Amino acid sequence: MIEWNNHGDFLSMGEFCQRRAEESGAYGILEVDYFAQAGARELADCLNGNYHSIILDYGEITGQGLLDCARCDLKVIVGSLSEWQAEAFLKAAGEIERRDKSWRFAAAFGSEEARKMMEKRFRISVRRVPNCLDAFVITRADISFFTELLRD
Repeated sequence: MIEWNNHGDFLSMGEFCQRRAEESGAYGILEVDYFAQAGARELADCLNGNYHSIILDYGEITGQGLLDCARCDLKVIVGSLSEWQAEAFLKAAGEIERRDKSWRFAAAFGSEEARKMMEKRFRISVRRVPNCLDAFVITRADISFFTELLRD
């Protein structure tokens, strides 16, 4: 997992989980390596490393982040359809709609009505992210969600 933004969430997560980051900002939890506030060097190291998959967390997907994300093999936008967060998600969907139909969308929060409205408005599929009580526990609902997400 590469934090491709300056939010610092990965460092906070590592501190919370009592994992000390190396000088590179990297630490491991279970079988995943996390690279906090990473840049091109860390990405290159991961691409040249022995990883099955590399996930980049762009934070807010706007501007250059949107262009960078377009180069990824699998492009997934996870957003929220909660009233106070839906605008950014809808804006990203509108930008992508004019570019490329290969993107995938998932909503972590918000009403079912808002999710269906987004699907209809942009003619896209918006999957519902299963509720998660513990980020480090994988449930059957999680497996089903990711299987469907990766199958398309």
